[in-house]
Amino acid sequence: MKVPQVWRWLLNQPQKNNLAIIEEGADSAKRWRYDVAALLLLAAIFYFFGAGKIALLGPDEPRYAEVAREMLTSGDYVSTRLCGCLWFEKPVLYYWLTTVSYHLFGVNEFAARFASGAMATLTVLALYFALSRAVSAQLARLTALVLLSSAIFIVYARAATPDMALTATMTIAILAGYLASRAKGRAEFGYMTLCFAAMGLGLLAKGLVGVVLVVAILLTYLVIAGRLRFISWRYAPLYLSVLLAVSATWFLPVIVKHGWQFIQEFFIEQHFKRYLTNTYGHPQPFYFFTFIAIVGILPWAIFLFPAMLRLRALRPRTSERDAVLTLAWVWLAIPLVFFSLSESKLPGYLLPVFPALAILVGAELTVFLQPEKTRMMKVCGWLSAGVSVVLVAGFFWYLNKVGVAMTGAAIVFWVLPTAFAGVAIWASVKGKSRELLGGIAAVIVSLLLGSTSALFPVLSEKISLKTLSLAAAKALRPEEKIGFYILKEFAPVFYAQGRVVCHHDDVLNALDQNKLVPPLEQYPSVIFITRKRWLEGLMNDPRFTVEFIAQQGEFYALRVQLRK
Repeated sequence: MKVPQVWRWLLNQPQKNNLAIIEEGADSAKRWRYDVAALLLLAAIFYFFGAGKIALLGPDEPRYAEVAREMLTSGDYVSTRLCGCLWFEKPVLYYWLTTVSYHLFGVNEFAARFASGAMATLTVLALYFALSRAVSAQLARLTALVLLSSAIFIVYARAATPDMALTATMTIAILAGYLASRAKGRAEFGYMTLCFAAMGLGLLAKGLVGVVLVVAILLTYLVIAGRLRFISWRYAPLYLSVLLAVSATWFLPVIVKHGWQFIQEFFIEQHFKRYLTNTYGHPQPFYFFTFIAIVGILPWAIFLFPAMLRLRALRPRTSERDAVLTLAWVWLAIPLVFFSLSESKLPGYLLPVFPALAILVGAELTVFLQPEKTRMMKVCGWLSAGVSVVLVAGFFWYLNKVGVAMTGAAIVFWVLPTAFAGVAIWASVKGKSRELLGGIAAVIVSLLLGSTSALFPVLSEKISLKTLSLAAAKALRPEEKIGFYILKEFAPVFYAQGRVVCHHDDVLNALDQNKLVPPLEQYPSVIFITRKRWLEGLMNDPRFTVEFIAQQGEFYALRVQLRK
């Protein structure tokens, strides 16, 4: 009898002999290595490939990347500065990680986004580890695949923002707390220590939310699952000491150094006022985050509907699989309600719930892969294949809208997504579950490759002022800086290496011609970036002399100085 047959036979017996245990352990370790290697390869494609091929976008990426650059050049790893001014909008973890990235890769777009990609990869691996240990390797693989390929996770893994660092730390803390609830002795102590250390890092990633939400999620889950009494709390002072020690690596020196100025800006302004008021101008309707949850988990969102139908049947006190699903629902619900009540809403706020959404979808995919399917599962397969077709059509429409020329090698990226979407449709009709999931995942990969190769270079010029910023930075004279005139644009903050006028702890955006005067009294001249529509009023103002520097579309860079 061959060894594998002996091993299978022995598994049916009440007790295993040493040979069975050795064979099972070896097979599990081999499977784990293959799974991790596959996840790392997919993460390299989804999160890192071509991450530097598009300029830093929006108001946030250039500012966060520049704060890290100034930290690197100054050697001050406590005081966070933007264009030389103290800037306490976010804590320090992203900046620390990005300074390491700058050391490794140089100061560029890829390096600015590397920390987010690394944190996204860490989140996926943590989820895989916890689920494979607690439930099954199949659930772990499918959940990891869903999270890897979900739309919002790909976007934020390629964004120079602290949102993914918060997601990683919260995910590790929640999963460690969950694993502690089913462990004993040293294992429980180790998991709880990890949980509180991760909460400390969550404080360093984005502030109090990294602790408040984790505690609320874990306590609610432990009560529902009847596991609160199984946690040994005699080491609670030690766990709290770990949390405080980790967070104190920055909060202690920054408070000692900057005192009330830091407390006022970081805690009062950026925590309480941001949550309770619309001071920062991000109002959205109450249902905004529900919409983000559904769109963000695409192309897998359809499988959330059968997950909701199974919610009432969960038995977390008798089934480990149901316990994990209960944790996922709590993990989703508490932040969703919390942020929906906020007066300030941005899509990235909800990012930490997507590991929970991936668990819920992954569990449905394990059902979907079973030979016998319910009508609900068949419909989900058909609709998911249809979603992949819609995504491909939307991609082609957007390429045409922004004027991407489909010539040469770029034609391949018309063919590949179409072909894989066809595979998904064919597999859904034939009832081939694995081929359907593979086709959908391949659609996402091909769309990403197409975007990197054909879309990003064109898009970078259309939606970023990188070209104009570099031209303005090259024209800068000694003691001269860049400012903005009726224009909220931040690309020059990074591309001019912080040589931008700082005004009230942020970059100068003069909203009328009178507000141009104070910086022009401070500096010999300022290069202002503005839109074409404001040129006439600026050039006709007798107080100023204006010199053309560069143009990018409707945007101009102009050297302005006071007439003598």
